[in-house]
Amino acid sequence: MFKQKLTRVFWAGWTNFKRNSYVSFGTTGVMVLVLLLFLSIIALSFLSSTVVTSLQDKVDVSAYFKQQASEEEINQVKGDLESLAVVQYVEYISRDKALEDFKQRHAGDALIQESLAQLDENPLQASLNIKAKESSQYAAIASFLEGNRFRTLIDKINFYENEQVIHRVEGITTGLRNGGLAATLVLAVIAALVTFNTIRLTIYSQKQEIEIMRLVGGSNWYIKAPYLIEGAFYGIFAGVVALLVFYPVAFAVSPKVAVVMPSVDMFGYFTGSIIQIILLIMAAGVGLGVISSFIAIRRFLKI
Repeated sequence: MFKQKLTRVFWAGWTNFKRNSYVSFGTTGVMVLVLLLFLSIIALSFLSSTVVTSLQDKVDVSAYFKQQASEEEINQVKGDLESLAVVQYVEYISRDKALEDFKQRHAGDALIQESLAQLDENPLQASLNIKAKESSQYAAIASFLEGNRFRTLIDKINFYENEQVIHRVEGITTGLRNGGLAATLVLAVIAALVTFNTIRLTIYSQKQEIEIMRLVGGSNWYIKAPYLIEGAFYGIFAGVVALLVFYPVAFAVSPKVAVVMPSVDMFGYFTGSIIQIILLIMAAGVGLGVISSFIAIRRFLKI
């Protein structure tokens, strides 16, 4: 008996969806645009997080030591840094390694190579390159170096030169997170309002049918459920169309993105997460449709 009622409710919702074909088409179209924008935000967040991660990987703190600092003393500072929980790794670059790297970077510059050959001693300094686990922890590492027992042997700490870049990276991360959340909420409100108005029109157009169901003893659930099913259909169809449009576009755009960011495979990301993306978009569409329908029912369907 329950199965029969459920089937009838389902088909009633489907009939409502088909009956107002033009309105249904318009509502579904708006929801498709909303879901496409939502997918675009996901793509933008992926690209932005990749860029931010790349920038964070390039940011570090370097401590340059005076000429008289011995390798043993530098290694003691290195050990002190490695004992900090906020430090990911510390790389020691000796004076000889620094000179070798400098020569390789300027291998094609004859003037620099000739100038280096005329020097009596290595002019470069030994250094420690420190990578933090989080970009917000570099200030603490710089403060630790400032108060280290071997501070007198440290000639320069370049965190203060990188501090602006670090704050910019943190600002980008925070801005993207907050902006994405705000855009998602705005899109959800737009979708809810469109579906809400569509369900309201359906209820008004079926006033006589609703009265008849009341007279024959139809339960509140039996009368209300088809409108919830109708809202779910808007979300399902919108989700399917949005996905069918988005993936070919992502495929076409991905090579162009790879030209700017060679390490980024946007289409590969979305194909690798296709199950999660489908579930997310379908859940978003159905959820918005059902919630909007429920609000419309509570307001306009008095039983």
